[in-house]
Amino acid sequence: MKTRNLKSSTAYLFNCYIWLLNTILRGPISRAAIDEKWAHSRVNEYKQDYLPESNFHRWKSTIEELFEIKIKCNSHNEYFIEEAADMRSEDMRMRMLNLMSINNLLKDSKELSDQILFEPVPSGEKFLAPIIEAMRDKTAIMMTYQSFTHDHSSTFIIEPYCLKMFKQRWYLLAYSPDIDKTLIYSLDRVHAIEPTTHKYQLPKDFHAEAYFKNTYGVTGCEDEPEEIKICIDAMQANYLRTLPLHASQQEIERNDDYSIFRFYMVPSYEFLQELRKYGSDVQVISPESVRSEFAADAESLYDIYTGKDTWV
Repeated sequence: MKTRNLKSSTAYLFNCYIWLLNTILRGPISRAAIDEKWAHSRVNEYKQDYLPESNFHRWKSTIEELFEIKIKCNSHNEYFIEEAADMRSEDMRMRMLNLMSINNLLKDSKELSDQILFEPVPSGEKFLAPIIEAMRDKTAIMMTYQSFTHDHSSTFIIEPYCLKMFKQRWYLLAYSPDIDKTLIYSLDRVHAIEPTTHKYQLPKDFHAEAYFKNTYGVTGCEDEPEEIKICIDAMQANYLRTLPLHASQQEIERNDDYSIFRFYMVPSYEFLQELRKYGSDVQVISPESVRSEFAADAESLYDIYTGKDTWV
């Protein structure tokens, strides 16, 4: 068997985990059927005729721990995921699984590579495997990072809490012992990650979904939520109905010309930027602080396009 370095071995194993999980998720499925699929899978880089029993049970245990699920065997000796229907709900974990499962599916369908198009994702994806392993093993990592506000990188220890994808970028929420703060790091600004042997404990009251519950994007999570009302053009309202901006979104008025939506959340930077993309098709009704901010934006744009205040 070939010798693989740590980096490639980690990526290979993670692809195997996702392949097995995706295979069983489509189940129930027997071990013989799993072996047959494995023999024809492009994830199977070593061209094995079957999936060794030891690998199967080791990967199964890792998957159960990593995704907090139970893989069981029924009376027909078929493997299935307990409460798989619940797994298919649109939670953060399932979205991450879907993304990685599609990636593995494409590896098995390379002939379709020119028929399925994706938006580009910054290079931070390569750090997903070591970060997820660190979260699984509850071990800190050494990260070299350079934010957009600094002209040089720095290296420090962090304790990874959770990962979140937003606008084609992966973000890591982690505790930094050096400054005693929990911060968000964008993976496309990470230069390097090294594992450590330092163990840590996730705070007992921490839950990733609850942490981001009141915000849109990755900022403002610790601020207090408030009621936000917007009025939006009837045509644009269709986009909000089919892809709500937030779990708290409610359409409280609808007619031929416009709709009014209500949110209960933090008016974060990312949320206000999302509203700005609708231009004059959206009007902020409340709160007054956000309404005033949008009015100031309109004045600035007017000054720019009338030549009163121009950059060039």
